[in-house]
Amino acid sequence: MSHTWLDVRPAEKPVKKPSAFRPDVQGLRAVAVLAVITDHLLGYPVGGFVGVDIFFVISGFLITGLLLREQETKGRISFANFYRRRVRRIMPVAVIVLAATVGASWAVYSVGRSQSITIDGLWALVFGANWHLAWIGTDYMDATASPSPLQHFWSLAVEEQFYIVWPWLILAVAALGSRLGWMTAMTRRVLGSSMVAVVAASFVFAMWETASAPTVAYFSTFSRAWELGIGAVFALWAPLLMKMPAWLRPLIAYAGLAGIAWSVFYIAPESAFPAPWAGLPVLATALVIGAGTGGQQKYLGPLTNPVAQYIGNISYSLYLWHFPVIVLARVFFAKVDWVYLATATVMMAVLSIASYHFVEDPIRKSTWLEPGRQGNKTKSKTAFPVKAQIAGLCVLALAAAGTSVLALSKNRSGEAELQTLAYANPSSPASASAKEALSATDALAAHIGTATRAPEWPDLHPSVDELGRTTLAPEWSQDGCLGLEQKALPDPQANAQRCIYGAPDAPKTAVILGDSVAISYAPGIRAALEPKGYKILIYTMQQCPAANVAVLKLDKSPHPQCAAFRQWSWGKIAELKPDLLFLTSSQSPTLASGADGPAFLSEWGTGYGETFKALSGAAKRTVVLDPPPGGVSLKDCATRISKPKDCKTNVTNNYKNLQSVGRNKLREFGNDTMQFIDTKNWFCTQSDECPSFVGQTPVYADGLHLTSAYSASLGPVIVTALKLE
Repeated sequence: MSHTWLDVRPAEKPVKKPSAFRPDVQGLRAVAVLAVITDHLLGYPVGGFVGVDIFFVISGFLITGLLLREQETKGRISFANFYRRRVRRIMPVAVIVLAATVGASWAVYSVGRSQSITIDGLWALVFGANWHLAWIGTDYMDATASPSPLQHFWSLAVEEQFYIVWPWLILAVAALGSRLGWMTAMTRRVLGSSMVAVVAASFVFAMWETASAPTVAYFSTFSRAWELGIGAVFALWAPLLMKMPAWLRPLIAYAGLAGIAWSVFYIAPESAFPAPWAGLPVLATALVIGAGTGGQQKYLGPLTNPVAQYIGNISYSLYLWHFPVIVLARVFFAKVDWVYLATATVMMAVLSIASYHFVEDPIRKSTWLEPGRQGNKTKSKTAFPVKAQIAGLCVLALAAAGTSVLALSKNRSGEAELQTLAYANPSSPASASAKEALSATDALAAHIGTATRAPEWPDLHPSVDELGRTTLAPEWSQDGCLGLEQKALPDPQANAQRCIYGAPDAPKTAVILGDSVAISYAPGIRAALEPKGYKILIYTMQQCPAANVAVLKLDKSPHPQCAAFRQWSWGKIAELKPDLLFLTSSQSPTLASGADGPAFLSEWGTGYGETFKALSGAAKRTVVLDPPPGGVSLKDCATRISKPKDCKTNVTNNYKNLQSVGRNKLREFGNDTMQFIDTKNWFCTQSDECPSFVGQTPVYADGLHLTSAYSASLGPVIVTALKLE
């Protein structure tokens, strides 16, 4: 394709513009969307998420090219026309996908989960999804939630935020050039320098933010602007790129494709992203685009074949539909098998093809939002009349609501039924024991076994819709006794003075040391110890395990406060000489070393050993409580069509290995005042089946942390385990 439209031509010598269509760019769109879809659907290739970066470069190139053409041929940029075109291109299908996804969510999920998705939809509608996800991604209390079916709208938000500012940069430089009497070449040089400066600043910022706050960096417009900027720079360089020799074009194009392929298969989620690793797919995409600027790509079959062209045509609709289908379809399948994969693939294909042909393409070619063209409508063989478009919209709406129809056909009466169904033995472990002859441990085991066989959902308390922040341990959610990684470290001494429970003059003292999993045990420990004459002190910090290991925070940034807090707590415990010391740590921290597998176990064991050595003799009795094995978030799993068996989990080998490593280190560094307590049977059967509720009480508030109600119900079991009767 020729880019002569970037040159200013005298009005008296009009030339016929060559087609602006780029088959190679359309093929790149196909590569990008297929990479993203296969990553989300199959989890492979591992770097499929770089498809978004390919889209960013394409967008920066095409949109900047349009703006340059308008400025140089008309002497101005019509912002009204620009934003009308963006709305016409982006909004119709986006609104349909948002409406269909939110509607389907209300049909199949619990009220709480549906409300959360509705909020996601509102953020997506106003192009703020990226900042909303950045906040959620660093919010530990929401960290275990399943991905929203609208999560992928973050990239669209980044683009639109970029285009709120970018046209004004071009206009400002052009206006400056006009005022100073610059020639076109001079204006281009200044504009190019400005673009390069923006790209460089954004990349440097992305490097810093990726290192300091990776989750925020991933969604940040400021850390992503350089990717769109690279495409913009190549649009500005079009006159130079058009001089490229024909023989060189395919070599550069295939070098770019090789870079994209390597990125897709070898860049991993744990790579430093978006900077510097996004640089490879971004520059590789720019090479492919640059190679095709001003010349036809005769030897680029992988991108220019008819299949790639059609997928490129529908790539926008495919991108919007794929993730809602992947997430919502999981509601109807017990496992990810070939039936689920085939169903999801067909659904996203049908919805995308329908939305492209009946909505996206007709509206893009229409005069909608073009007041000056309303009276000059033309018909083409490929255009759909208004009645056909309306009919198509109806068909699309029916197809999008397919999940809703399927859900409602399960003879469910709605959310009320989910919360009111009861099974044969609804007794809560927190209530008076129905089998007084049994010990607390045996009674709990019986309740757990009954829960694994429950045919229907009981009347849960708290209900599924109540699960979340308010149902976590009140010592955490209400009293703030868990240090937050987003804030400066609270004064440990002040925190310790405030977070004391039980009678002030209680003759005995217990300390809880660890992370958020440790504080989740607080209601149960208090229920066990306060009646026995203990006061309980809570020394806990978010994502700071009792084991002496260097960890990363939730957003993968360093956690420098953890080591300081741990050292302080060790010294304080040595001063207090408490009667009881409880140590607990999450089973799944992220080590700063990046260690995984056997290396993780080795480092974890060494860290626990150092803690045991440091605290040996610091308390009259030290108890290491195993963390809960973890489960599922009922807000995600307990749907209108699910059964209790669908939300059961099993004890993992990783969990067993971690406990084994800890016990081995305790034998090496501990003494007779230190012991492990196996808590697996507080949550699971002997055969390692773990129900999501016991009696009428949900076990987890979020899939990882215990509900306050279930933790408190463990009081009698803790008394038995500690032999305090």
